[in-house]
Amino acid sequence: MSLVKRTIGVAASVAVAFATFVAPAQAAPAGCSDDLKLVFQGALTGPAAQTGIGEYQGFKLAVLQYNEKRGSGPKVEPGFIDTQADPAQSPALALATVNDKCVIGVVGGMYSGETRAALPIYLKGALPVISPSATNATLPTVGGDVFHRVVANDDVQGPALAKLAGNQPNAKVFIVDDQTTYGKDLATTVKKKLEKAKQVGSDSVTEGTTNFSSVVAKVKKSGANTVFYGGYYPEASKFVKQLRDNAATKNVKFIAGDGVLDNEYIKLAKTNAEGTSMTAPYIPMERADKALTAIYKKEFGVAPAVYTLEAYNAAGFFLAAVKAGKTERLAILDYINKTSYKGVGQTLKFDAKGEPATKVMNEFIVKNGKIEYVGAIK
Repeated sequence: MSLVKRTIGVAASVAVAFATFVAPAQAAPAGCSDDLKLVFQGALTGPAAQTGIGEYQGFKLAVLQYNEKRGSGPKVEPGFIDTQADPAQSPALALATVNDKCVIGVVGGMYSGETRAALPIYLKGALPVISPSATNATLPTVGGDVFHRVVANDDVQGPALAKLAGNQPNAKVFIVDDQTTYGKDLATTVKKKLEKAKQVGSDSVTEGTTNFSSVVAKVKKSGANTVFYGGYYPEASKFVKQLRDNAATKNVKFIAGDGVLDNEYIKLAKTNAEGTSMTAPYIPMERADKALTAIYKKEFGVAPAVYTLEAYNAAGFFLAAVKAGKTERLAILDYINKTSYKGVGQTLKFDAKGEPATKVMNEFIVKNGKIEYVGAIK
């Protein structure tokens, strides 16, 4: 059965869900008469699907391994809601998820905008959330006690990007953002942390932009030798190509955050992606555990992607709670808030805001058509 069609009913009957919102006092899945469900939220179709599928498959592998070894413990069904990473779609899907009494938690959302839009609903439903990749620094203020994330937020990534941009030879940096929750806030942090003398201009576009000619003209006029882009890989691939097509900007250094760190960026931008530097608070699965990587490749027929390991570990934390006998939402939430989980390549423990106790920030570069790990940014 195709990945897209196998929804296990989580996102069905959205209209009914709006009429039957579960009150917080009834949020625990005590009325569930079937298998427990753990749900992934992210993009499985649409322009951001490559990242979402990689995360979902890491999540799914963790659940499959749990079910194989669960013994007499409850079975957990791996479900998903396909938001296409769209903030407009995630609230209704989140509401349907909250109203499914068998759902014990959510691994997601994938991107910050869709996560922010869904969190108030998860909070009202007392449904615990662990995001593998949403980095906007303000998410804890929206998600309250139910929100957690595996990765360092943009208050860590932004300064790292500013350092990376500022360390370029004779740095003259032009800053561009896509006005999304993720891209705009990341660019704002870069502006705050990068020396003013090294900033030569800035501009904003909108998500979905295909024509960057006006921005390229501004980059040219500014005399920039470095461009930072706060946004995602579908637009970044177009932007970098148009920079390379212009004789005056073809040699600028292109720098971006984890929203661009995906093999799909190279596929779309082709040779124009060469030399792009990116940051991400993620650990490549192949660096953390070669044996697990081999299992993943055998199961799905592809190599792990960005945040595959983080989604695997996020699911693992939920499953550890189930193994410990926690099968209702509030009990699982209490377990996640008060304990730690030794995952693959990292131990997950959250502070009072749901932020990870241990923060990772790495640099990557596109070299010879592949994303290569450079090292930690400190």
